[in-house]
Amino acid sequence: MTWTLSFFRRVVPALLLLALAGASFAQTRLQDLFRNPKYGSASLSPNGKYLATTANIGGRLQLAVVDLETGTASNAAGYETFDIQGIRWINNERIVFHIVDREGEQISSGAGLFAINRDGSQSAVLMQSPEHILGRLDHAAWVSEPRGMQMVGVSEEQPNNILALGYFPNGNVVPYRVDSLTGKRKEIDFDVKGLAVGFAFDRKEQLRVVVTANATHSDLVVWYREQNAPDWRKLSEHPSFAPRFTVLGFDADDTTLLVSAPTSEGRLGVYKYDFANNRPGELLASDKSVDVGGDLVFAPDSRKLLGVRMQTEPPRTVWFDKSLATLQAGIDKAYPGLVNVIHPRNAQAPMLIHSYSSTQPGQYALYFPDKKKLQNLFALRPWIAPQKMSAQLVYDYVARDGLPIMSYLTLPQGREARALPLVVNVHGGPWTRDHWGFNPEVQFLAGLGYAVLQPQFRGSTGFGAAHFRKSFGQWGLAMQDDVTDGVNSLVKQGVVDPKRICIMGTSYGGYATMMGLVKDPDLYRCGVNLLGLTNLAYYLSDWNKYRVSEYSLKEMLGDGDLLRDQFIATSPSKQADKIKAPVFMAYGEKDYRVPPVHGEEMRDGLKKLGKTVEYMELEKEEHGFAKEETRYRLYGAIETFLKRYNPPQQP
Repeated sequence: MTWTLSFFRRVVPALLLLALAGASFAQTRLQDLFRNPKYGSASLSPNGKYLATTANIGGRLQLAVVDLETGTASNAAGYETFDIQGIRWINNERIVFHIVDREGEQISSGAGLFAINRDGSQSAVLMQSPEHILGRLDHAAWVSEPRGMQMVGVSEEQPNNILALGYFPNGNVVPYRVDSLTGKRKEIDFDVKGLAVGFAFDRKEQLRVVVTANATHSDLVVWYREQNAPDWRKLSEHPSFAPRFTVLGFDADDTTLLVSAPTSEGRLGVYKYDFANNRPGELLASDKSVDVGGDLVFAPDSRKLLGVRMQTEPPRTVWFDKSLATLQAGIDKAYPGLVNVIHPRNAQAPMLIHSYSSTQPGQYALYFPDKKKLQNLFALRPWIAPQKMSAQLVYDYVARDGLPIMSYLTLPQGREARALPLVVNVHGGPWTRDHWGFNPEVQFLAGLGYAVLQPQFRGSTGFGAAHFRKSFGQWGLAMQDDVTDGVNSLVKQGVVDPKRICIMGTSYGGYATMMGLVKDPDLYRCGVNLLGLTNLAYYLSDWNKYRVSEYSLKEMLGDGDLLRDQFIATSPSKQADKIKAPVFMAYGEKDYRVPPVHGEEMRDGLKKLGKTVEYMELEKEEHGFAKEETRYRLYGAIETFLKRYNPPQQP
């Protein structure tokens, strides 16, 4: 029996031993997996005549525009020291985009928001980040200017103007009308008290919803006003970690307010708001396993709600529009085994199709409704051969306290799913999640011959409020047990060799790596800690004072003053004597989120005790691996380390 990529929802544990038996094994070169993609995102103009995309030119992502009628392409914008991303059309002539520096020291934040015509003329700076201009450590200087800006709408009356939100360091969000030709912006006034953190506009560009927070961000208030009405009324006041609902926006009629709220099964669903009873009303979309939130699909012209994207396994779109549901079935038949994301356009304009899977990094195509024809465009990483990649399966298990845990399991090609070496790969955050799709790091490990487990431990987002809140105060405790329980589940089935298990992760995943070696020293044969926290006292005093409110930090991580003993017991650098396995660690020289002191203290403590530790400093890198050269050097060293301490083949 061979696993396929389509139409599965859950892997049945008892059948794992049959997975991929007899498939041909082929290892993809490390450089192919970790080199920058040839293309980035793509976007169609409103009339469907022009395609904008980012292309890797001279080592930088630059803005290219293709005239689909003539097939001619032009380079509309490019920078020697920056990369373009987040492209969106304002109208048929003008494009807005962000820039970042993937190769430099500003990768953690964009350098600003910019606009340009499709022919490369009339460029304008809409917002330039003070974080880039002044340096991120000059915290006081940030207050007067937004650190980031996001386009949220286009003016119908003034087609070159956009609606945008500016994000400030104190958490305040400011709405603007911005002239994309001149860069001039005007703040949109609203008479609501409190720290504004969210907004919703209707089709006529009227500000209709404002969400405010109190000084500690512990409580939120949702304010609403009728169309053309001056007065605001309170719809809800609730704790920030237990919202009654979250506003998503308005449907085409400008009276139907769409919200996300918990269903009876404890997952978020999409509802129409019931103003008469002041609560979420008709349920439009939900899923029993995952949250269904704000990824709504609207018609570009009418703003009618057409469908909802769902982060199921694999992801899917639920269409309310019957013609799009029929088209989805046809596209899925044409591109079997892929997640095919349809981007609707106006009238009979071509539609952009983005397709991907856990073995296919991504490709784009056009669908022409009048001709009922598909035209392939390009692949993001054309050098990747999907048939040589390993499929990402969904594997469920139950934690020791009864909490259901969803995880991803990737098995190496050509190996029977029995007594395999394992690398458990723990995601960062921790309040985020792994997603179904192509993952170069996972494919790298599977290509070496390892099974790879990606557990969505408690605190991973998208699985309901209870799953999320069960992580509060549980760093190194129940959160760590969830990872261990997933490993033990595979050992119990015989899929994994209990003597050949390593743990690996980045950021929080690096922390979980070190805590796994502390808590279960006999379970793991080695550990790979990338950018991982090792001392919770540092975490409390450094990065988060700039990024998370004191209330949020104490609620989610715990109060360091009240939990002093717990924080010491769950700080790996304070528990180095419990670690037995060899450790590989790497830290960014310029990392301000997890400063190198975390790695240095851990390294020195292990060396002092005579433990085996390898340490790599990543020059000019921040909290990530921005440069191709860094990734080649880093993963080459990881490959050598894993083969030395946990050989993928039986000796």
